[in-house]
Amino acid sequence: MVLRFTPAAEHVRTARLVAVAVARRAGLGESRLDEVRLAVGEICARAVRRCQDASITASVLVEMDDRGPFLDVLITDHSGVVGGSDESVGLALVRGLADYVEVRPGPGGSGGAVHLRWTAQQV
Repeated sequence: MVLRFTPAAEHVRTARLVAVAVARRAGLGESRLDEVRLAVGEICARAVRRCQDASITASVLVEMDDRGPFLDVLITDHSGVVGGSDESVGLALVRGLADYVEVRPGPGGSGGAVHLRWTAQQV
């Protein structure tokens, strides 16, 4: 599933809701849904801040894949903004919520893509 939204804070809530619905479909247990909600919300808010700081209007892209034994979420922005200490705190929080977190270059440069992964529970 792919979700695109303009870099505005009011769209972060929608991204969180969609991510939780996909996580549920992927078989993540109820206790893990809060982890997905918080992590996706934090990274989407980060993407919005980065775009606003750079005056970028290109869409934030959220790609969710629930086809395997994992829920994979890739959040991409077009900003090349290098984050400050508040960004480090947010990323540390997310690293405690997801099973896997990778920050990599995106279309705009450094740190523009964040890959999150959760292992789905086998029923």
